[in-house]
Amino acid sequence: MEFNFPQNLQYCQRIVEDVSGLLYYSHIPSALAAFFIGIFVLFKSKFSLLSKILFSISLVFSFWVVANLLIWIFYYKNSLVMAIWAPIEVFSVLLYILCLYFTYVFIEKKDLSIWLKYISTVPLFVTILATPTNYNLTAFDIQECISVENSLYTSYIVYVKLFYSLWIILFSVYKYFTVDKFFRKQILIMTTGIIIFLLSFLFAGYLAEETSVFIYEAIGLFGMVVFIGVLGYLIVKFKTFNIKLIASQALVVSLLVLISAQFFFIRNNTNRILTGITLILAFVFGSYLVKSVKREIEQRENIEQLAVELKDANDQLKELDRQKDELLGIVAHQLAKPITAIRWDLESLLDGDLGQMNEKQKTEANIMRGQAVNLADLVSMILDVSRIQLGRIQLAPQPLNLNEFFAEILQVIQPQIIQKKLNFIKKMPKTLPTVLLDKRYTRMTVENMLTNAVKYTPDGGKVTFDLKIENGVLRCSVSDTGCGIPKEEQGKIFGKMYRASNVRNTVEGNGFGLYVAKGAIEGQGGKMWFTSEEGKGTTFFIELPLKEVGKK
Repeated sequence: MEFNFPQNLQYCQRIVEDVSGLLYYSHIPSALAAFFIGIFVLFKSKFSLLSKILFSISLVFSFWVVANLLIWIFYYKNSLVMAIWAPIEVFSVLLYILCLYFTYVFIEKKDLSIWLKYISTVPLFVTILATPTNYNLTAFDIQECISVENSLYTSYIVYVKLFYSLWIILFSVYKYFTVDKFFRKQILIMTTGIIIFLLSFLFAGYLAEETSVFIYEAIGLFGMVVFIGVLGYLIVKFKTFNIKLIASQALVVSLLVLISAQFFFIRNNTNRILTGITLILAFVFGSYLVKSVKREIEQRENIEQLAVELKDANDQLKELDRQKDELLGIVAHQLAKPITAIRWDLESLLDGDLGQMNEKQKTEANIMRGQAVNLADLVSMILDVSRIQLGRIQLAPQPLNLNEFFAEILQVIQPQIIQKKLNFIKKMPKTLPTVLLDKRYTRMTVENMLTNAVKYTPDGGKVTFDLKIENGVLRCSVSDTGCGIPKEEQGKIFGKMYRASNVRNTVEGNGFGLYVAKGAIEGQGGKMWFTSEEGKGTTFFIELPLKEVGKK
């Protein structure tokens, strides 16, 4: 049968019409998606090098897709098909080079050297030189409506693409083992996406050449969708390109693209209207979702920023507090010397070492000595506060006969108990061991507990002193029937210079005692706590691990 050109065109037309749905569905969405993500990343990342390379990839890919689509659409114009078909492999080879360039910059965070750029683009120049010659296209097959390619040139293109793909894989694998664990995941995800894209693009084209079923090229374009999905994940998860893209934005855009792509398959107006309504609703509700999520993320970021600023402010306050304690310690230390000298001079006056005094002078000197003693105690307390705050508390464990130790403390506190006519109950063993403890700080703590109990208990009240030793631990408690501590203030009672509001203006005190006592007990490996009920009284407890003298 003789060749009939009109019939042959009808045959080619039927082939194109049969695959038109897949043809448009694969070409148009993938080209648009690639182009728009390239534009989006380029502007959002403020024209960084990596974004420029990605934009170039999207642009070259879109050119290739448009060129391939035009070849299908204008199958009946052989001269136009030849003109478009001839340079199409230049775009494909350039695409692979750009993907290699993208991989290098993504991993190394820097540009390629000029020599690597020259070396990596040599195959591209060979492709360009062969494009207008018979080494590329030799003729046009009117019966099949396709250009006839040179098999040597086709093989060359396949090997070049394999070469670049292998280069990307080997480079990524090598760098995978030289970076930190966090960046390894990004390399793995990015390389997987780009290789799926390139290999699907390569093998789809190779399969089309070998079988002459060129629609396989359209299927290979879906690899770009995978690559775009990978880029979206990297942007959302790892802020690649320094872009803040939320997952809801990526989800809504993907949904709109998928719904829009259905128009290429629809064959009746009813379905077109329903799909159009669905697209509008998806856009409206999707926009509302993105705005809501974005608003929530902005609020969370503001809170996180405030938290960072608050932390910085807190660090500055801690440093100022430390400097204040340093200054307080220095001042107290400097005050201690003249106060001690004053005390010694007053003692000398009262003892008559500096001459006899009349009764009035002795009375005034005694008052002055009492004030000097109180001032010395306050300075000593301030020094203790400073040392505890700065972590410089100086403990001096020594053998301590607990029988004598507690007898002395109770003897000191006895006059105050008698003066206020308190019912004092003492519960303690008859014999106590000799142990290693810091005498000064331990005595100060127990005296503070007893003094506070007596001070804050009204006349005629009850104070209970309970002491026992169990399993090598000294347990001591002091209970009173005083005013108690307000519940809302109990968490602050061990703070520096803090005094409960119900005694602040009625009973004298400086607020240092409990702070130092707790620091002294904890410094010796023990603990101190209390229970209290306002209007009914308070019980303070201490526990101290003991090491008996003579025992290992």
